[in-house]
Amino acid sequence: MALARTARAGRKHARKGRCSDKSVHSDHHHHIAAGPFRGDPPNQRYHPLVLFFILKFIYTLSMPIFSWSIKRQLIVFVIFAIFVFLIVGVGIYFLLPESTCFDNRQNQDEEDVDCGGIVARCTPCAGKIREMTILWTRFFQTRPDTADVGAFLENQNQFLNSKKLVYAVKLYDASNVLIAIKENSTFVNAGEKFLIFEPSIAVGNRVPKRAVLDLKEISWESGEPAPLRVEVLQKEFISTESDSRLEIKLKNQANFTYKNIEISALLSGRDDQVLGISKTIVGSIGIGEENVATLTWPQVIEGVERSEVFLRQMP
Repeated sequence: MALARTARAGRKHARKGRCSDKSVHSDHHHHIAAGPFRGDPPNQRYHPLVLFFILKFIYTLSMPIFSWSIKRQLIVFVIFAIFVFLIVGVGIYFLLPESTCFDNRQNQDEEDVDCGGIVARCTPCAGKIREMTILWTRFFQTRPDTADVGAFLENQNQFLNSKKLVYAVKLYDASNVLIAIKENSTFVNAGEKFLIFEPSIAVGNRVPKRAVLDLKEISWESGEPAPLRVEVLQKEFISTESDSRLEIKLKNQANFTYKNIEISALLSGRDDQVLGISKTIVGSIGIGEENVATLTWPQVIEGVERSEVFLRQMP
């Protein structure tokens, strides 16, 4: 009986021991799983490091073998690329036509086909060209059978000029009958105000009542304002018993000689009433040179309070 109880107690103790071992084993397994990498399967635990060292080993072994080969390939490739580039560049330069403002294509930096563009400097597109402004037109009866006609114009296009503006000056009598007409042409600089002057237009025994300036044709070109570096040092209006004149003293402030300078003068009275216009041309003004230009009128002009001078270099 005692032996039976001892055996049962031993078996119970053994079962308890196994349970305690299982519990300890479970705790130990849980502790290992919490450590870094140790609880992961071997293929997950080591492959990042292994892969890194393998790649590093291959790279270290291969560099002495392939470095010169790679360099040689790069040299050959660069030489070949330069050769191809030269052939293609020369072919493009000699075979492709140069972009112009007359090639019927929109290229360069043109705003439309063959017009506009700051770099291309083609004629501005039609919608951006401003018409010439005629500020006023006057006639002056210089003799019983002749009259002078003058007009003051403004080019509002700051980057357009014209080598030829064709116009017609017309005189009408009190009945609005055309009694005289004269056609001529002039040039227009970018963004300038200028005078048109047509002297001694024959009217016969007719009396002019009004003058009209008709702008017929103008061809625009790209250009920029280029003010003359010629200074007006002095102006003096002199009126005698038979005629009048305006003496203008000029000085060339540029470091080069100016040639063919057009000088126009406008005489004004009270309330800016236009009393007379005249024009002359100076052949040349040297560097630092002073020059006196004289503009004349064949009649006595009274009431002159102000004179304006306009200088332009003829193309």
